[in-house]
Amino acid sequence: MTDRADIGMATARQLPRWVSGLIVACCLIELLLQLAAMLGYPAARQAAMMLAGFWSPLMWDGYGLYPGQSLLMFLTYGILHAGLLHLAMNMISLAVVARELNRLIGSGRMALIYVASQIGAALLFGLMQPQAGPMIGASGAIFGIAAALVGYAAMIGYRRGRPMGQLWRSVAVIVALNVAITLLVPSIAWQAHLGGAATGLLMGLAMALRRPG
Repeated sequence: MTDRADIGMATARQLPRWVSGLIVACCLIELLLQLAAMLGYPAARQAAMMLAGFWSPLMWDGYGLYPGQSLLMFLTYGILHAGLLHLAMNMISLAVVARELNRLIGSGRMALIYVASQIGAALLFGLMQPQAGPMIGASGAIFGIAAALVGYAAMIGYRRGRPMGQLWRSVAVIVALNVAITLLVPSIAWQAHLGGAATGLLMGLAMALRRPG
């Protein structure tokens, strides 16, 4: 007979449905764009970026190719990727981080952090690069939930008097990873990583402070 506690722990380690759905959606979109290129329609990727990528100038002037694009792009840019490597890096990272954060705060609050971090990532990118675009990819939101994981766990650990060495090492790893990716891939939007991480960290700390001791 399976113990209820074991069932609860197994469920907590699973990916929430919205995370699994997001991963599937991102993979399907990239697969369709790859297929379009193989069939002789490379312009499909450019069209997708024009319609769903984040374009900083649209944030300032409010116009777009269709009504509401200047707002919708804050959500749509995160489901587009620049190729299979970009997609794989982001989706693997999302699965690993989301599983851990789900265990601590649950699916609903993690979804809130993810969306807020994606928006925060785009906002900082738009502020720091007002004429740039398109910016695509889920990495800003993923940095957000990673930073939320660190911030939440750090605050809970501090309130309970636990050693903080491992958590600070985790922070150092996140910072080093962002710097390394920026140096190795100059086209990476480090501003979005920074915006997403800052948003997620603040939300993780705030949620930990509101948790009863």
